[in-house]
Amino acid sequence: MVYKKFLILLTGTIIIVFLYNLPTHVVGVEEQTTPPFSKEPSIDNALKLISSNNPMQGIFMLRKILEKEPNNKEALFNLGILSIQSKQFTNAIDRFNQLLIIDSLDKRAYLHLGISNFELGNKKEADTFFNKVLKSKDTLLIEQLHIFLNNKSK
Repeated sequence: MVYKKFLILLTGTIIIVFLYNLPTHVVGVEEQTTPPFSKEPSIDNALKLISSNNPMQGIFMLRKILEKEPNNKEALFNLGILSIQSKQFTNAIDRFNQLLIIDSLDKRAYLHLGISNFELGNKKEADTFFNKVLKSKDTLLIEQLHIFLNNKSK
């Protein structure tokens, strides 16, 4: 009887030691050693920061990119969008005008210039930009314009 109890205790101890020594991660999968957000200035890293709990750091990163590359269209565009989201429509207009100076064919800028002017009460200017979007025949931008106008008419 004592021998059975000893055997059960020994077996249990061996199993516990075996389980304790098993690997704690999947073989062949390296542990993540990089932080989830790199501090290296890039549009992608800035947008990740903006969508996380640290949006100001992302905005500063976009501004830093523009300091180094004043003609970076994506940095300008994203700062313009962020200006609209924060209801800084005058800043948005400045960003999108700057974008059009770099690339006069960027139809996204016309849509967002129209939205910014509309929000500021400049209906005539907004109509001018909205008409450019309609004439562009860009279905995605036209759809975004219709969504914006439908939301404003409610």
